[in-house]
Amino acid sequence: MSLYARIRQVALVSGVETFGVAVGGIAGLLIVNLLPKEQYAIYTFLLACISLMTGISDLGITHGVLPVVGQRANDRHWVVGVCHQIFRWRWILLAVAAVLVVPYGLYTARQHGWLHQSLALSSMLALTVVLLTVRENFLHTVLLVLGHISSLNNAALLMHSVRFTLVAAALLLPLGPWAVSALFLASALSLGVCVWRQRRAMAEHGVGDSRLRTEERELVDRETVRIVVPLVPSAIFYHVQGVITVLIVSIFGTADMLAEVGAFARLAMILIVLDRVSNMLLFPAIARAPAGPALVTRLLQVHGVYLALMLLIFLSTLVVPHYWMLLLGRQYEAQTPYLWMAVGSFILMNAGSFAFRTLTGRGTTTLQWITIPLTLVVQAAYAAWFGVDTLPLVLGFNLATCMVSFCWQYALLLGRLPGWRRGIP
Repeated sequence: MSLYARIRQVALVSGVETFGVAVGGIAGLLIVNLLPKEQYAIYTFLLACISLMTGISDLGITHGVLPVVGQRANDRHWVVGVCHQIFRWRWILLAVAAVLVVPYGLYTARQHGWLHQSLALSSMLALTVVLLTVRENFLHTVLLVLGHISSLNNAALLMHSVRFTLVAAALLLPLGPWAVSALFLASALSLGVCVWRQRRAMAEHGVGDSRLRTEERELVDRETVRIVVPLVPSAIFYHVQGVITVLIVSIFGTADMLAEVGAFARLAMILIVLDRVSNMLLFPAIARAPAGPALVTRLLQVHGVYLALMLLIFLSTLVVPHYWMLLLGRQYEAQTPYLWMAVGSFILMNAGSFAFRTLTGRGTTTLQWITIPLTLVVQAAYAAWFGVDTLPLVLGFNLATCMVSFCWQYALLLGRLPGWRRGIP
């Protein structure tokens, strides 16, 4: 691909993702500002349940797609077959996730007095969102690996537009306690539209529903096991850690604290643009690139720019925090002194994930399990010394957790660079 074509592709993807994040961000901020705290607490809780279920259904499995496909990314039969073989495990694990998450959900709902008809409907719609998310992930992965970026852009534009329209309608209509259900209905319908558009794109590009031969499936299984098994313990751990503040507050805190944690999470939307653009353009290129000095130089440049940008975002929370808090509305302005802790956690978590995806894109997944004892030690020490019974203490707990992940992932990445420079795959 020429330099002009690459720049144009980056600009198009960045524009679409920026539009998607802007629309999603506006919708999210409307939800924060217009929903009463009690309803926003329920919304945050159900979002955490969705995150847990989709996370458990993954367990690092999808990180095996790019390295298993390897340099056969132009072979449509191979790509679709590999994705089918790998994603079948996600549906099995989704059933396991339901067994684990549903009891937690019932316990928390009962504890906060949320057991009513509107929550039951919202929960069923949230489950529909989970099912559609896994299906969308499969179609997205196939189109991404095959390089049909414009089709993904079109599907994303349609999904974001539909969701924004439906969310606005749900917030403007006088739905009372059913507003949360309407919001999850908006998410489910927009995901359904996205799945329909992606299936249509596959038909347009002549991508059939291919299945691998027995010996090919065995090869894929062996490679997937080699790549994914080292990730499973840390994947389980980190999917829980991703919503640890919500879990802690939902069990030990109040509904107001749960709403405040969820509101701060909305401010992380700015980081999603970088994540989505890198997922679509950067990491597939990293997976295909041959090892050598050129790869290492490019990785150092990319990570240097990424970390510099993260630092600028963090400094803005210290210099002009009131501008950030304007986005959340007057319900949450009392939490302004804790903004830097919330955004700092998001930055550390995303930066650690950036390093992690660089490693997995090259099929390097060893030593991830070490983060589990390291993080548990830090969390136990923090909880014993400070406690987790107030919002700033919970945010500090999350900040310490994310710092461990950030430091370890970059330690692993820096440790791999000398080998990649020498041409070791």
